[in-house]
Amino acid sequence: MGKESNRIVSQESSGNGSPIEGSETRNEASQEKIAVYGTLRRGSGEIGVIKDTSLVYPGHQSFPAMIYNKKGSGTVVEVRPVTNEQLYRYDLYEGIASGLYRRVKAEVEMSDDTTETAWVYVAGDEMMQRSNSFTIIKSGDWYDRF
Repeated sequence: MGKESNRIVSQESSGNGSPIEGSETRNEASQEKIAVYGTLRRGSGEIGVIKDTSLVYPGHQSFPAMIYNKKGSGTVVEVRPVTNEQLYRYDLYEGIASGLYRRVKAEVEMSDDTTETAWVYVAGDEMMQRSNSFTIIKSGDWYDRF
């Protein structure tokens, strides 16, 4: 797990947020993007990988988390545009306030050989403290976890 990857661009420690997808509006001017890797994936074509990470099950949980791991296979993510309101709702959903996850910016190597910078949720302090072990999803891909 070790040090955080140098691929992390910046970190926000906002107090709330998760994304309840619902009210996407194209009129809200936002250049932000979010990278999702687990239960929030929809199967879109905007696929990429965040290097130096592993996709894991923390402890005995049935939901995934991304952790920093220089020896990891990387985490497969979907990248999509997101408004500030959606980021706020994602933060609520992901338990930012309780420390379950942290929202950080990371570089995503896209399948078309471009690089995007996007917000992503990584295991937070609370999750790291509560989990005795992590079961790695070897493929790094939630859709290929079995």
